[in-house]
Amino acid sequence: MAAYKAKTLNEDQVKILAMLAVGTAEEEIAEKLSISSHAVRLEKSYILKKIKAPNLFQAVLWAAMRL
Repeated sequence: MAAYKAKTLNEDQVKILAMLAVGTAEEEIAEKLSISSHAVRLEKSYILKKIKAPNLFQAVLWAAMRL
């Protein structure tokens, strides 16, 4: 399963998705990862595109099944 994960989401994207999944605010994620909140929003959009999820809810379901 790790090989599948590596082909889809990078380590930072996995961290961001995990934090979003538990309801962490984008600003808090940015602070914890020492990046801007804009970067968090960009990564979120990249995550949705990479896994072909139409919204965050579907992305969280995807993550629950695959990560």
